[in-house]
Amino acid sequence: MTEPRLQPGTLLDGRYRMKSLLGAGGMGQVMEAEDMRLGRRVAIKVIHAEQESDDLLAERLFREAKAAARTDHPAVVTTYGYGRDDELAVSYLVMERLSGETLAQRLLTQGNLTPELVTRIGLELADALSAVHAAGVIHRDLKPANVFLATRGLRKDELKLLDFGVAKQPDMQTLTITGQLYGTPLYMAPEQLADAKRVDARSDLYSLGAVLYECLTGRPPFLAANAAVLIADILAGERAAVRALRPDTPLALAEIVERCLQRQPRQRFQDAASLRNALAALARG
Repeated sequence: MTEPRLQPGTLLDGRYRMKSLLGAGGMGQVMEAEDMRLGRRVAIKVIHAEQESDDLLAERLFREAKAAARTDHPAVVTTYGYGRDDELAVSYLVMERLSGETLAQRLLTQGNLTPELVTRIGLELADALSAVHAAGVIHRDLKPANVFLATRGLRKDELKLLDFGVAKQPDMQTLTITGQLYGTPLYMAPEQLADAKRVDARSDLYSLGAVLYECLTGRPPFLAANAAVLIADILAGERAAVRALRPDTPLALAEIVERCLQRQPRQRFQDAASLRNALAALARG
């Protein structure tokens, strides 16, 4: 079991009392804490101890806070603040505490989802991306693990888009290093794999299409034994059609997903609003 970076009971920056470890990833950990000033539960992301001296990661944490804060949308995780506790030598990001599970966890237990739920997930994520892109931000890492299905009182499966750690933002010099991948290859657009600096809003729409494909079929669009073969397959664009794997998928929904997954950006929806409108029409029908 992963050891928490900050032990329960630790007071961070004189304000946040650490409770328990919620999860961990390559960059850091997310812990539940209590905001002692406001008396509310929050989630706090901290960088792994062995990476704390990496100024690039600390800068990414700050940029994640700013990227999420740029977007005012109910389906984007709310960020409360960012800071550094010099005494504990910890950089941190404070977010709303969510109850529920990630889309990745849901797919792990259920395998696939109903077309009706997939349509709603796509509609809400497309609406969120429309707001994100309007703020000049490109997420660059849309995947099931970064989509949260929250429970709030009687409301179930309230969508939240998480983790803007590798987002591309306006008025900020890129941190991208030529030849280095930022994102998760299983869900990345071909142009993002070829050159991370070339991504635009249509790259996020490809990733959304990959997420919806997995929600319907129970597997990502491309699977391979290793990363090199996976990248080659995505660049080539040869994959099984949605309805070949999930025949009961409504034709209109399958066509929307297939359009998102076109290899050439010009053949996809050209903006999130267009995708949202197509999904909204399908939901109404």
